[in-house]
Amino acid sequence: MADLIPPDLTSLDRAALGWFLLAWLGYGQLIHHLRSPRSITARLRGIRRAWMHTMLGRDNRITDASLIGHVVHSATFFASTTMVATAALLSVLANFDHSFVALMDLAFTAKTSRALAEAKLLLLVLVFAHTFLKLTWAIRQLNYSVALIGAAPIKPDPVQRDAIAGHIAAVLSLTVSSFNAGIRGYYFALAVLAWLLGPGTFALATSGIVAMLLWRQFGSETAEAIRLSHVVLIGEAASADRRDESVAHGLPAGRGA
Repeated sequence: MADLIPPDLTSLDRAALGWFLLAWLGYGQLIHHLRSPRSITARLRGIRRAWMHTMLGRDNRITDASLIGHVVHSATFFASTTMVATAALLSVLANFDHSFVALMDLAFTAKTSRALAEAKLLLLVLVFAHTFLKLTWAIRQLNYSVALIGAAPIKPDPVQRDAIAGHIAAVLSLTVSSFNAGIRGYYFALAVLAWLLGPGTFALATSGIVAMLLWRQFGSETAEAIRLSHVVLIGEAASADRRDESVAHGLPAGRGA
């Protein structure tokens, strides 16, 4: 097993790789379990639930199915693009003799062994493979969501309406989580490319991607606009503040929508 590890994989390379794997595979789990009421993800859970409540009161649901259909097209486009990118990377690996020489001739790339250069490209392939699986799973879940919307009764009683809206919104939220993980794969693929410049640049690029994602999630103008929309549409500003206070005092805040 030790023979598979490139001999010039330094401790700095190992640390940067470990940080990348933690950020790439752990960011989505962190946001999902954090459930901060200030995040876009948490706010949109409530907005999707409100959307499903409104949908159940409509006789014609073509608009709702069309909105989901647009997301299906987007996920399909990214999945197809990911497949092409993965095939191109595999082609580079299959003909790596010329590619490695050209790569090492570049002035800005870190000079490494062929084994380490192949490992870097292989990691990039794994990132795109993971991205493809996430995107195709999102497409499957979107199809399930359309079926749930089509099967939902027209104007059910309030208790049934709350239950159905919650279940469909939960499926939609899981779907968006898979789609977001696929899109994040493209961001983290850029960090892997930075590894060609050296482990320090690799770690710095990974940190930059994480910082950008966190800023978009919590501090961007879009996050603020969604927060204000959540307050107007659902009117849960007071309850969100109470959840913040509960978390601050170490009390359970409850699961989000």
